[in-house]
Amino acid sequence: MNVEQAALVTMGTERPRADRTLVCVPHAGGSAVAFHSWHRVFGPRGFAVRAVHWDRPAGSDGRSGIGCRAAALASAVRELPEPWILLGHSLGALIAAETLRLLEDSAGPLPELTVLCAAAPPGSRRTFPPDVLSASDEHMTAYVRRLGGTDESLLTDPEFGPQLLAGLRADLDLIERYTPDFTHPLKSPVSVYGAAADLDVPAESLEGWRELAPQARIRVFDGTHFFPHEDPAAVCRAVTADCTQDDRHRARD
Repeated sequence: MNVEQAALVTMGTERPRADRTLVCVPHAGGSAVAFHSWHRVFGPRGFAVRAVHWDRPAGSDGRSGIGCRAAALASAVRELPEPWILLGHSLGALIAAETLRLLEDSAGPLPELTVLCAAAPPGSRRTFPPDVLSASDEHMTAYVRRLGGTDESLLTDPEFGPQLLAGLRADLDLIERYTPDFTHPLKSPVSVYGAAADLDVPAESLEGWRELAPQARIRVFDGTHFFPHEDPAAVCRAVTADCTQDDRHRARD
């Protein structure tokens, strides 16, 4: 049973005449807030930015899963005006790929492009501590520091630090329990973005996505695992270029 719902939160002021809608799925331990400033970069390029907020209904029980979140997101995007783009970061990329699979299998409305950022393909070796729900705070903190992207003052804060680790554990548990079931390759346009200095997802591992998306376009950026938030302008340029190339390809067809 789906224990979560996906709410699409508008970042910045709604753009009534936006050319496209960009749906952003946050990383493990993250939230829609991670994309709060993206409208300043993507807005001038004609994008309305909406970030996913996971909402657990009151009284629900049981643990969620990547498949459950994908089903919730697939339901949420069905009402979006076309064209729209799906972008996921880290855990969010796995959810985005599963969402695309569900939409393709159900003949639902499809994104113009799906962008998978900083995520190793399903089945890759995990780099976070095993049995993540029971991993010590010491091991989890070391993992977060290795990834980068988190202010040290947040990690060491006596109130916020434990909350941050608890949320991260819960989300990484989704990946630990994830058993993908891709019976056929994805057919829709897919771009895979990684970073040269990502210690969690080495750039060479990105090629593995071609098993699920044979026509995937792969780009490697400067930065770490959090490169989408380190330089959103670079991501915006890449997304815009990939959409333009796909537009030209459709025009030729």
